[in-house]
Order: sequence, then C-alpha cells, then structure tokens
Amino acid sequence: MPPTGKHVLITFGRSFLTLNLARLLAAGGHRVTTVDSIPVAITRVSNAVSGFHLVPPPKFRPQEYCRELARIVVEESVDIVIPIHEETDILSMMRGLFPPECELFLSDFDLENRLHNKYDFQVMLADRGIPTLKFAELRGRDDIAQLDFTGPFAVKKCYSRGSQKVHKVYPGDAMEWLDHDPSNPWLAQEWLTGDRYCTYSVVREGRIFAHATYPVEYAIGGSSCLSFVSAHHQGILDWVTDFLAGTDFTGQVGFDFIDHPEKGLYCIECNPRATSGIMMFRPHNRVDRAFFGENTEVIVPDDDVHTMIKVGMTLFGWTEDSRQGRTMREYFRDLRGFDDVIGVPGDRKPGLLLPAAYLGILRSCVKYRVGLAEGFMHDHEWDGHVI
Repeated sequence: MPPTGKHVLITFGRSFLTLNLARLLAAGGHRVTTVDSIPVAITRVSNAVSGFHLVPPPKFRPQEYCRELARIVVEESVDIVIPIHEETDILSMMRGLFPPECELFLSDFDLENRLHNKYDFQVMLADRGIPTLKFAELRGRDDIAQLDFTGPFAVKKCYSRGSQKVHKVYPGDAMEWLDHDPSNPWLAQEWLTGDRYCTYSVVREGRIFAHATYPVEYAIGGSSCLSFVSAHHQGILDWVTDFLAGTDFTGQVGFDFIDHPEKGLYCIECNPRATSGIMMFRPHNRVDRAFFGENTEVIVPDDDVHTMIKVGMTLFGWTEDSRQGRTMREYFRDLRGFDDVIGVPGDRKPGLLLPAAYLGILRSCVKYRVGLAEGFMHDHEWDGHVI
C-alpha cells in the first residue's frame, strides 16, 4: 500500500538519526526521500525510504547544495524538508530558494545561529535571567590574559560539536595551543561535575510536541552518546519548556545539562538540530505527528527504552572514557542486552551496508585529514563562515 501522508525529504542520509526518523515517518504513512553528499548512505537501502539523491556537500558547496534540494522539492512535490545536522544553518540562510508550499522544518537564521553559537547561547541565557556557569569569549591572546576563573574551566570552539575535543584548562595555563579564527572564536566555561543529561525535542513556534531526556552513559570521549535510556527529569522538561516558549523556535533541538547536587541545574549548550534522542522513539509512539503539530499531548519515549548504536559501542564503547566508570563486565552485558538502532527486524539492509558505508567515510577522513568521528559529519558542518 503506498504512503497516504506527506512527502518528506530528510537530509544527511548517512546518519543513524536520519535512518530512525525515516522509519518513524514511514510507519506513520509518509513517503520518505533522503539525500546525502556521499553515495553509500545507509538510508538509501532502507525499506522506509522510497528515494535517494546524491547532492553536493553543504559545507563546501552550500549554494549548489541548496539549489539542488530546491530542485528535488519542486520536481518531486516534497511537502516538508527536515534537516538533520548543521546543514540546518545553511538552509535557513537560503530558504528563499524553496517554494512557499514546501515547509522547511527550521527557524530563521538569526535564531538558529544564536542557539548554535555556544557563546551567543550563554549570552542569550544571561540576558533572560537564566542562571549560567561563568563564561567568557576568547578571540585572541589578550582575552586569555583577562580570564579570572578561580578553578578549572572548559575551552571549546563556539561552533563545534560532540565529536570535537573539549579542553579542560586550569587558571594560569598559557594555552599556547589555542589558534584564533575570527569567525569561530573559543568559549571558556566554568567546569562543573555532576549528573549529565541530554535532550531532544520536536518544536513548533516555541511549543514542544515531542520530547526525550536521556543521561550520558556510554559516550565517545565522554560526550558523544552511544547508548540511550529514557529518563524522567521534571526540572529539565520545565527548563526546556519555559526557554522555548520565549523563542518562537521551530525545528528539532537538543540541550546538554549538568545537574549538580548542591548548585542545581545548568544548561551547558544547545544544538538546534536533530540529536540522538530521536533514536529512542518507537513506531507506535507516532512521533511523526509531532513534526506536523497534530498531537495535543507531548509524545515521549517508552519507559523501557534501552537502545544503542551497536557499531559505535563495538568500536568505541569499551574504552575507559566511553564507559564512564563502568566495568568491562558491565560493558559486555550492555552490548548484549541493549537494542541496536541500526539493524532492526524487517529492515536489516542498512546494517549490512555498514562496512561499505564506513569505507566511504574513511575515504572522507583521508581526504579531509580528520579522525573517524569527525569524518562522519565533516562535510555537513557549519562553523560560522560567511557563505
């Protein structure tokens, strides 16, 4: 039976997030097309996907990328485009290329950029009176000399993501390794330990239609999550609800939190795009309704969700940084017990394609001279450079 719902185009077809979203939308009766700048993208062989297009890399050929997506939208009568990674920012800059009858599921560029830029986001919180950890922007050596942290602090690029390193720095450190890119400065942020959580929300005009909260358990380098367990944290849900209500934001968004037993809850950063939380929903949750604003109650994952990216758990989950204090026995137990988000009953072909897909990603790693985690998304990143 052909789909009876909308025709949805999802970007970044190599991504596990795209694969799972495609399955959820197809289960809801929608026709799904995916695109990517590499030919061996796992979604193109999924039973949930009816069409795939090879497109230019958005990071390196942004205008050609957007024009090609607009062409596909017109020729195939696409109803809605759902971006996944940082091509969201690029599309928001060029939304005028798309016909008005097709919705781009994102916000205007100014809001997307303020949420994406880690320093601007902290300023946004401070301006609204929301408690933040101490922070400062580093644009040059003079800014380093002006820092007045009394304890350790994190240093990371204002435009960066979970696959990239966060430096733990102490007062007085010279930080001679710091380079200075005028379009992508650094954020210095107070270092705080505590329980760490990530979120995922589907939002329309500041209202949440679907939401997931999950603790940081197995994670590459302690930051890029490999496993996902649904958590109920009312304080985080209230924080996200209140913050988004004042933004008129539309799109997918995630926030990273630290919950300190004495100091309380702090939001560390915002990711105004899809996050791994989408992989916690199941077809019967009907999260597809959230993208069209059709549900009245917020859709949340089932309480018993225990999922993982098995290939990531196999390659990285066993390392000390990724295990987050768990023993190797606990690691092997979870590797056997958690559900894989890639190879699922009824749609095994994406899992079978993984070796070939990773060979293609390795070629990108060599081409761009980056590591495996960075190479997975390198040509879909946006670091604040003028287009």
